[in-house]
Amino acid sequence: MAATLAEYLRENRPGGFRAAPQYFPSGDYLTYFVSDERCHAKRLDDIVTVYLANDTGRLVGCKVKGVRHVLDQAGAFGVGVDGGDDIRLGLFFFAAAAPDRADRGPVMKWYDMLKELADVTVDRKQLTAAL
Repeated sequence: MAATLAEYLRENRPGGFRAAPQYFPSGDYLTYFVSDERCHAKRLDDIVTVYLANDTGRLVGCKVKGVRHVLDQAGAFGVGVDGGDDIRLGLFFFAAAAPDRADRGPVMKWYDMLKELADVTVDRKQLTAAL
């Protein structure tokens, strides 16, 4: 076992970037990045934050909070999340974008951008703590 962090990192080289949704049960949120570009966060609302490339402003990732709540509410309203192995990110974007209020107009353009990530799936096994 490595005695220091430096030794550990020498012995356990990190792999390259791989785009894959990651769920964090301790905070009940998930993130998804399509690239490892330097970026900054733009919080859209209580549920979704988008990450935009510093140089170009293009969408490079997102964070969804309250995963457990969204899944509970989907089930309560009969939206099936029980079958299959994967859950599409689009479900979470829909839950956040659904309130249609006049004051939300400026953030809705970001939800339009998130449509390109809607078909990305999260392996249901990763969400076990949220289900």
